[in-house]
Amino acid sequence: MRARTTTVAAGLLLLPLALAACAPTETTATTSAATATTADSASLTVGVAMPSTAITRWIADGENVKAQLEDLGHEVDLRNAEDDATLQAEQIGEMIEGGADALVVGAVDGTVLTSVLAEAKAAGIPVLSYDRLILGSDAIDYYATFDNARVGVQQATSLLEGLGVIDATGAPTGATGPFAIEVFAGSPDDNNATVFYQGAMSVLQPYLDSGVLVVPSGVTDLASVGTPGWDGEAAGQRMTTLLGQGVPLDGVLAPNDGLARGILASLGNAGYGTGSKPWPIVTGQDAEVDSVRLVAEGTQHSTIYKDTRQLAEVAVSMLDALLNGEEPETNDLTSYDNGVKVVPSYLLAPQVVTAENYEAVLIDSGYYTQEDLR
Repeated sequence: MRARTTTVAAGLLLLPLALAACAPTETTATTSAATATTADSASLTVGVAMPSTAITRWIADGENVKAQLEDLGHEVDLRNAEDDATLQAEQIGEMIEGGADALVVGAVDGTVLTSVLAEAKAAGIPVLSYDRLILGSDAIDYYATFDNARVGVQQATSLLEGLGVIDATGAPTGATGPFAIEVFAGSPDDNNATVFYQGAMSVLQPYLDSGVLVVPSGVTDLASVGTPGWDGEAAGQRMTTLLGQGVPLDGVLAPNDGLARGILASLGNAGYGTGSKPWPIVTGQDAEVDSVRLVAEGTQHSTIYKDTRQLAEVAVSMLDALLNGEEPETNDLTSYDNGVKVVPSYLLAPQVVTAENYEAVLIDSGYYTQEDLR
């Protein structure tokens, strides 16, 4: 930390989360950040760099982090890079030059921030990697995210359940298929995309090996199924190309809601969604409001809910501890190696959302209202 002429007395957040050195348990509970600060709290400046406004969840992430930091008495410089990694590096540089006391970074490209974050480290500015792990830098102090491997496992498990290969308890039903599926992955420059894919394929591969699942295109490797920039339109175009093979599809592994919507648009254009040609089982992630509507009506089979309020709360708690010269709470000290160091992390639990439970998970928790989903 840089030398300061004032002391920090902002109160730490009180999180009703079990902070144990183990995988997090499933939860839908939402907590609120403590808002009081002591009368003599110093106002510190935190730079918050988010990747984009194209994916709606990043808007919510930025707003939640900003609001909770401001509740603790800190000033916030919030920027969105609109998926431009070079612009994000410039924005972070401007935050450093502007006197930021700490940085929260949701990276556009986790591999290209090494130089600017080296400047932050040289200036004694702590850096929290937010949801997307920043790679190749020793300047990252901590990482706040969801259990991303579990996200992939949940997506694949939901796909198998929707196909009828396993039941609600995860037990095999004896269905032998073969069920035709196609596999999509996220952006190659996002480390999370790799972790999602690996988690999903750890579940799907045995069924591919046994022939219960088949991939008509024959393409499942990450390099081939990745979608640069998490571009839903590009995913839709790829789906249209794959449908040209003429093989009816039973399911699609889609790693987030934006890609799922692009894929579903392509499927709809090909005549799916009718009585004679029902929608394939399509997964997703982020519980974006447009996709939750699709889940509720039965068009998209599932999405993965990741409560951005909780993630913001954990990130702010960790950052506030750093600003107070204290050690943040973590629950994973081994999983996230960014190529230079293993980054101490706090992982939150994701949850599968389907037509059967979306009201209980999303509306009863206050994440959305009934009006939001109309």
